[in-house]
Amino acid sequence: MSHEGASPTAPGSFVHQALIYGSEQEFVAAALPFVEQGTKAGEPVLVAVQERNLDALRQRLSPDSAVELRTVEQWYENPSRTREKFAAWVAAHRNGHRVRLIGEPPWPLSSEPRIREWARHESVLNVAFDGLPLTFICPYDARVLPDSVLEHACRTHPEICAPSGVIESDRYADPQAYCRQLNGEGRVREGRPAVEADLASVDLSLVRRLVEGEARGAGLEEDRVADLVLAVNEIATNALVHGGLPASIRVWRRGDGEEEIVFDVRDGGAGVADPLAGQLRPDAGRGRGWGLWIARMVADAVEIRSVAGGSGVSVHAAVSGSA
Repeated sequence: MSHEGASPTAPGSFVHQALIYGSEQEFVAAALPFVEQGTKAGEPVLVAVQERNLDALRQRLSPDSAVELRTVEQWYENPSRTREKFAAWVAAHRNGHRVRLIGEPPWPLSSEPRIREWARHESVLNVAFDGLPLTFICPYDARVLPDSVLEHACRTHPEICAPSGVIESDRYADPQAYCRQLNGEGRVREGRPAVEADLASVDLSLVRRLVEGEARGAGLEEDRVADLVLAVNEIATNALVHGGLPASIRVWRRGDGEEEIVFDVRDGGAGVADPLAGQLRPDAGRGRGWGLWIARMVADAVEIRSVAGGSGVSVHAAVSGSA
């Protein structure tokens, strides 16, 4: 497998490719020429991949190669914060040049909601970076990732790095349509939650204290506790202001198969029509649209779905020790 650079395209267009590899050799065969062609052309290059892939690439690069190398752990955060980091790096480095990125998402295989959030991230990249002079390769390790995640790769990347070269993905889906599909896959939780409260009968300050207590009780670090308080407060406020009654909050703790704590806010409204809601930073002059964006910036996943008699938004946070 080799990578012959970006497919023919306009200078200012975004190229988004999935690299589905089955060995270290396959990864290097695609990544190395991509990086070397970029540095030779004076194009800024950032690589953020699994440590073993980074080591294999570093061994083959010239010591003076002008490329920024990061492990997944050093670079990746949650999907929305990671996308903002990539955007900031591109803005700081492009200076009239085309930019090259290789980024390997840390798929959290123990959590379907968080898998869907990373799939949304991969799809939203096509909207967030549209029109930028940027080529972005996303590696997928076929040895460890399930077929469902590899399917996400084909559905969220217009192009695939294949042994014969770069090919079009015949399964690529429009981001609006694919995010709508992913939203529809969010399940409505059954059974009795650990905590349930009617939002119409409690003050939002009580909701914040409830979230704080539950998050701290789940063992989350204090900065994560504060993040969740902010996120759930934004969602609960939206439910009361824009959704309407009945409105409630339910909490599911880790245990009984859960690897995360989940705060589920439901209301009697029609729900959020835009499947990309909260994925892109709102315009500074807009008074609305910030709540969901803030929630996505601080939570590990935010899922929007229809429920009986209204709509629901769930805020998910990984518990320490879950994958």
